[in-house]
Amino acid sequence: RLFQGIRRKVSGVGIHEVIVETPDHSKTTALLTDREVESIIQTYLHRFKAASADPRVEQVTLFKNHGEAAGTSLEHPHSQLIATPVITSLLRDRLIRSLEHYDEFGECIFCHVMGLESQEGTRVILETEKFVCFSPFAALSPFSLTLMPRRHMACFAEIKDSEAAELARILRRTLSKLYKGLEDPDYNYVIRTAPIEWTGVKYYHWYVSIIPRLTKTAGFELGSGMFINVSLPEENAAFLRGIAVE
Repeated sequence: RLFQGIRRKVSGVGIHEVIVETPDHSKTTALLTDREVESIIQTYLHRFKAASADPRVEQVTLFKNHGEAAGTSLEHPHSQLIATPVITSLLRDRLIRSLEHYDEFGECIFCHVMGLESQEGTRVILETEKFVCFSPFAALSPFSLTLMPRRHMACFAEIKDSEAAELARILRRTLSKLYKGLEDPDYNYVIRTAPIEWTGVKYYHWYVSIIPRLTKTAGFELGSGMFINVSLPEENAAFLRGIAVE
């Protein structure tokens, strides 16, 4: 690290991996089998643990860009892993705010929100024994979804094999609903997880954010940090619930 007054530099160390999801060039994740998606999830887990073991790494981000509007740079179905030598301000802020909530109320805010969504049901897309997929009450954009494990886990590395299999099924079914209902939209998904050193903490909870790229971030969003969602999460959820998938 170099410090020149307020100007600071850090060596560009890190890890960037491309995870090839299938040998079939024409398939998207929504069209894969549950077993194929489970293999992807297990690969995520293996590479997450391997990257986290590097002493230079502070944060590991797993994500998928599908389509031009989502920033994809390769046509072949793939995901990516990027490990950085710093914890990003976005994740740091989430960790701090969730800790503040835990200190004040004695509960994980993510568990609390998930329980409310599951109980109300109006924004729920899919539910299984181990996972819930819902459109957040204050979704930033149309059809933005949150896929969360019911069991409290701060770090993705805590997932069990049975949970990985169920995650694969509900993720594939969710993406299939988007594929059929929105005609294969461009989208991003990202696993929002605490660093592996935070394994076991009671105040953070990993989850998957799925963000279809149906609108663009424009001047107001860039200038204010606020987002305009032209749709209602309850209507988005009802629409997706009505789409039958295997």
